[in-house]
Amino acid sequence: MICIDSVMAGILSIPSCTIKPGICAITGPNGSGKTSFLKLLSGIIHPERGTVIIRGEDPDRCTIGWVGEYPDRNMLFTRVYDELASPLRFAHFSCEEIEQTIKTLASDLGITHLITREIRGLSGGELVLVAFGAALIAKPDLLILDETDSHLDDEFCFRLDVIIKKSNIRHVVFSTHRPERMATADEIIILDEGRIVSQISLLDKGNREFDERLQDPWFWRRVYKHIPGDS
Repeated sequence: MICIDSVMAGILSIPSCTIKPGICAITGPNGSGKTSFLKLLSGIIHPERGTVIIRGEDPDRCTIGWVGEYPDRNMLFTRVYDELASPLRFAHFSCEEIEQTIKTLASDLGITHLITREIRGLSGGELVLVAFGAALIAKPDLLILDETDSHLDDEFCFRLDVIIKKSNIRHVVFSTHRPERMATADEIIILDEGRIVSQISLLDKGNREFDERLQDPWFWRRVYKHIPGDS
């Protein structure tokens, strides 16, 4: 459980918010505080007042995975293998453990062919997969995706959804403007001017606060139910 209580942090003013384990989508107009909200959860920024608790701990004491809209801006190394290995090296894993873990992860992500490549030669989609892998490899308590889908097509996003579900990460929080992406979440938090204006469960079939067809996550949720192989 993620618990936010009486928080003031920059534009954000959140009296109370609880995010249950699962997948949570954050949405709202540009400038509404989506990235600030994610940074608050990650511990990148600290509240001026109030508390953020993730599974009973401060964010600083948790393992957080972060993938941004432009993932190459946050990469530390020039080679794919080193970028994937960095969280494990910082955690003092042995060379053998690191090599085996990267081999398994690369296979799961379908990026085995990228392991020896230089970061600067990767496409946008390949950069996302590498950043995604570096975030997953440490088995984070919380995985954060900050508008990672803004430059990705639906097929690629669906691929990431499958990987996320298989990862069994307890908390996944992502920001998006796309209703078809919101539909993949268990709940949606809508921000405006730094405040939570609505928190909606998509697990409750009786909850119908959206009603604009293509702009309605419930519409897309019904669409996904009819895609063969999608659960």
